[in-house]
Amino acid sequence: MAQSEFLIVMCSPRSAKSQWVNREVAWFKTHRDARKILTLIVDGEPGASAMPGREAEECFPKTLLYRVDENLEATDQIEDAPLAADARDTGDGRRGAKLKIAAAMLGVGLDTLAKRDDRRRAQRRRIVMAGMAASMAILAGISVYAELQRRTVVIARNDAVAAKKDAEFQRDEAQSLFEFMLTDLRQRLDAVGRLDILETVAERLNESYAKQDLEKLDADALGRRARVQLLLGEVDNTRGNLDAALAQYKEAAATTEELLKRNPGKAQQIFDHAQSVFWVGYIAWQRGDANEAKTYFTQYKDYADQLVAIDPENEDWQMEVKYALNNLGTLAMDEGDAAEAEGYFRKSLDLVMRLSEKDPNDVDRILSAGQAYAWLADALYRQLEFSDAIAARSTEIHLYTRSLERNPHNTSIIMQSIIARYSFAQLSLIVNNLDDALSAARTATQLADELTVADAENAELADRSSFAYSVLGAAYLYGRQFAEAKAALTKAITIADALVEKDTSVLEWRGVTLAEANLVLGAVEFATSNPERGREHYSATVDALRPLISRPNVDPIIVQRYCSALAGNSRQKNSVESNWDEIITLLAPTAAKQGPEALALLAEAHERVGKHRVASAIVERLYAAGYRHPNFLALLEEFPALKAAVVADGAAE
Repeated sequence: MAQSEFLIVMCSPRSAKSQWVNREVAWFKTHRDARKILTLIVDGEPGASAMPGREAEECFPKTLLYRVDENLEATDQIEDAPLAADARDTGDGRRGAKLKIAAAMLGVGLDTLAKRDDRRRAQRRRIVMAGMAASMAILAGISVYAELQRRTVVIARNDAVAAKKDAEFQRDEAQSLFEFMLTDLRQRLDAVGRLDILETVAERLNESYAKQDLEKLDADALGRRARVQLLLGEVDNTRGNLDAALAQYKEAAATTEELLKRNPGKAQQIFDHAQSVFWVGYIAWQRGDANEAKTYFTQYKDYADQLVAIDPENEDWQMEVKYALNNLGTLAMDEGDAAEAEGYFRKSLDLVMRLSEKDPNDVDRILSAGQAYAWLADALYRQLEFSDAIAARSTEIHLYTRSLERNPHNTSIIMQSIIARYSFAQLSLIVNNLDDALSAARTATQLADELTVADAENAELADRSSFAYSVLGAAYLYGRQFAEAKAALTKAITIADALVEKDTSVLEWRGVTLAEANLVLGAVEFATSNPERGREHYSATVDALRPLISRPNVDPIIVQRYCSALAGNSRQKNSVESNWDEIITLLAPTAAKQGPEALALLAEAHERVGKHRVASAIVERLYAAGYRHPNFLALLEEFPALKAAVVADGAAE
């Protein structure tokens, strides 16, 4: 209790008479915040102690209605009766009471929590009704038996039945509240970015299960426990604690696998285990282990197909297939097959758009559709189809903008909008549209700053914020606004440094996020005649990434960042470094996996070592596709032979 922010009192005539309930209320009033005592009426009548003849119906403990002294005893000084949630049929009802309790704990309006998830509610209703049916059968048997006993035994038996009924009611309420916390409340907390409350809820639920004998829990209870562990894993993952997250995911996977063995054809067990499998694979993907990620993501797709086979009309199961297609498309991108990835992403997009048409205002469907457009844009970009990629990102941004008009504080939508806008800015730089790039990058950083105020510990948000500032710095650089560029990039590096310090095992933070900020700031320093400072940033990137590039299955983006840093130092006048051969050695074998920036760098390396024909072929391909990045145009100006090649090919504008 000393660590609890709230005390929830289940109010009934029995609890009102309990010395322990009264003592706990008194202790909380004197040691914690009395305003955070929440009451839930389950039986009896509030204020009945002041009604002649009905005193026995009082449901509020005396220490709740009166001031308490230093000995935790109730005094004669009356206090205002607390505002209560009334679970009785004549009051708020069970659902309304739970919503009132949750709203009070969150400090938000009741209407904010009123919308429920129909599928989860239906499942919960079936569970509760089944439990009630079983309870009624037991009570009926007890009643028949009781009628055969002597009057004294009847009275004792009735008391026992009443106590059992009260216990069963509270048990059902607890289970229902657990389900509510894992579904509706969790969705609302996700939407408002309250990671701290989400973690507290999950930890309390996990502590509750830890006190129980797991071998005696039924399948439904074990399934809820596994979902609690997945929730804790997601919190750890979001905060960048990957080891802790993986431990939670694996423990959940062991539970869901055992449940699936017990009921191999049950859809809910398949679904639960699929979630565990996905998250274990996701950690592997985050850490650059493509082979292990592929193993788990393929399993996840198999489970999704099984669900659809069981119930082809179930839209939730169809969405599982959509997520699985995205996973496999991502892996295809990692393996350098953008055309195969595009196929996965188009199937995913078609599926989710069909579902979205049935409910255009569903936030989850909007997010899924936006993600499908985002992945499609990346696959098109990798294939040098820049106009189509820009169109896909524009559609994605439009979806988020329209949804934010109805859900202005939904952090999930805002987060995806940040990524979409800085990605659009990058594509705008590729076609040399600096105005659009600057506008989109500014909006991305503004959105990131607003979210950070509400959720400063969110590692994923910090990662996206750093990258947004790097893109903004690049847009300022190419617009020759150097002071603004330095300010943006300094902030990007500060954020990224904190992430790397938090967990050095996350390769993306070191090899992509921090490296990108250092590379762009190095370019700014050289552009403003500070070559020594520029070399510091390039050299820091080389030193940080050199241990990574020799790892198996290293992300090609990390290799590209390393080569860009080598090139940054090598291309400067009077430079004693010449790393062009190393750049060719590293980039050439993975050319199929590379985007246009890496191809342009490979062309430059070939030209600088005298392999003009190879360089010309790459340059002609990029130019014909519409690649006009400022760095690429500067390369053509520096090497007239390359510029002549694109002119001779008829590609020059």
